[in-house]
Amino acid sequence: MLWNQKREIQEAFELILGAPLDFRVSYNVEEEKLKENFTQIIDNLTQALERQKNMEKLGINFLLYDDKFFRIIEDLIHFCFEPEAAEAVLFYVYSRFDDDGNLVAFVNADGAKYEFKTIDDLWDLIILIGEKYDQ
Repeated sequence: MLWNQKREIQEAFELILGAPLDFRVSYNVEEEKLKENFTQIIDNLTQALERQKNMEKLGINFLLYDDKFFRIIEDLIHFCFEPEAAEAVLFYVYSRFDDDGNLVAFVNADGAKYEFKTIDDLWDLIILIGEKYDQ
């Protein structure tokens, strides 16, 4: 996995230098493709949810129809991501804005707060969570 490779490189440099390091490696092509796919999936899910809300405003209720699909997608998110990352993804889709359209911070189990102004902010947190679990 990409995180393991980064950790191995970091440990090698730390061993050579005799001091701890914290550095970021720029995305490679594989990571960029993963990010693009993730972004597209989350954008499509967000658009589907918005479509459902707009239909409800018109008096058309697709909740019973769409609910099964949303549950399948949510289960896949839980299946594919660490628990904290899955919570962050679902928060981004369903809860990052309050009823007035204001941005709401995601709070993890440790009480750390993260604001997702863009999908990139969510992606960065998912990468950090992945790195944490790979250690």
